Amino acid sequence: MLVGFLIAVSVLGVSSAEEAKQENGVYAIVAEKETVENAPWKDVVKALQKKHSAKVFYWNYEDASELRENLAKLQPRYVCFVARPDELARAGKIKAKIMADGNTQELLLCGAYYHKVGMLMRSLDDDPYDDAQWAILTGATPEDALRVVSAKPLLVCRGLSHVGTGWLKWLPSGVSFSECKKGQKWIKEPDKPPEEVKGPDDTTEQFVAELNSGNADMVSGSGHATEHDWQLGYSYRSGQIITAKSGTNYKVGQLLGMDTSKKVYEILADNPKVYYAPGNCRIARVDGENCMVLGWIHHGAMQFFGHVGLQSRSCYAWGVAEYFLALQGRFSFAESVWLNRQALRWQVSQMNEEDKKTKYMCCRNEMLFPLGWKLFCQTTTFYGDPAWQAHVKPTTEPLYDQQLYARELEDDAVELTFTATMRRASLPSRPAAFFVETSAGSQIEVKEGPENLLIADNFALIPFWPAGDPVPEPGKKYKAVVVVNSCENE
Repeated sequence: MLVGFLIAVSVLGVSSAEEAKQENGVYAIVAEKETVENAPWKDVVKALQKKHSAKVFYWNYEDASELRENLAKLQPRYVCFVARPDELARAGKIKAKIMADGNTQELLLCGAYYHKVGMLMRSLDDDPYDDAQWAILTGATPEDALRVVSAKPLLVCRGLSHVGTGWLKWLPSGVSFSECKKGQKWIKEPDKPPEEVKGPDDTTEQFVAELNSGNADMVSGSGHATEHDWQLGYSYRSGQIITAKSGTNYKVGQLLGMDTSKKVYEILADNPKVYYAPGNCRIARVDGENCMVLGWIHHGAMQFFGHVGLQSRSCYAWGVAEYFLALQGRFSFAESVWLNRQALRWQVSQMNEEDKKTKYMCCRNEMLFPLGWKLFCQTTTFYGDPAWQAHVKPTTEPLYDQQLYARELEDDAVELTFTATMRRASLPSRPAAFFVETSAGSQIEVKEGPENLLIADNFALIPFWPAGDPVPEPGKKYKAVVVVNSCENE
């Protein structure tokens, strides 16, 4: 039978359905025994456990079979992996054929933790999708991680971006610098459209000044990056955001701006924000206590999304913006990241074998790439508390409206009707996403709508608008109807 359904449809911030999801969601914490039992990281685990009335499980890095079994029985809505920086930086050995002669060599897999977590969270049942919303909670220090645990919900009002126009049309206000064209800058004031203005040749000073104002609720980036630096200019020379080196006068986790003349601008901001890095290589991989992601958490990033490996042109990470920004507060940042990841798995299921070899590899956690005598996993990851709520403050019409209706039928079957109504003349790049809950083994009958729609255990994806379709006009309506039959009725 259908256990129940939930959907976030409010365009005015956190809806009552969102609050219900948090109250009713089972929360699991996963951590190594040393983290759970020994100071000071045990305080992080205790604080998170108290906040969510969570169940705590030990993480055996070498063998996750017992953990997998326990999580499968619990069926949590959220799973938070509390990890020290040295855990995340640990490299695992793996045998791989990467040499020209095809010989199998045993090499170090950098980012092994991320690879194992990704595989674990898709293995709690038989489908290829994540079986709970999950994130990794860490920090340059335990104090940084505790700030994440204690953070209040965030309403995102102002953006700071180094990605073209920075999605400013979806935000109440903000500033964005182009990573591709020197001197290109946009500003967005409340109740006004974005305006292009003349920007500096080197954006470092202005970017850091805007960041240090403490007004940016969302920071987004693209361009060349590593674990230790981010080059603000992609196709032109500009400054960098860098990590402060150990042994200097700066604190652990300190980030700095450094322009092309080597002038240093200290980053002071620590206000709560979300960090969205769809266009940076390796910026989300922890390789020690001084790295970019830990620095951004130190400077207030309560949630952080980015690449562990190389980012490529065929990249699915950009779709997070559609769920988070273009739908104007319908989904939280954490939900948007999670739903976009499920949409990726669905998209892969629709591809032919040739496409599977080349498309979206930087996000899929399936491929390894060699760099010298090391291997890196191709994946994105998400940091923070997966249940923490950060929503965009609505400022304009969303891309489309959506609704979900449920009607009980005989024999405990339920009819679900999904609708979407366009508000803008645009072709969405991602299927419409809904939160639903169905019992294991339920049979799905599509009565109306796309035959390739997906009803999973805890979400639904309805591809109303296939790629290549004409751009729908405002007011165009879409509808899908499915019947969910419990396996108990078979």
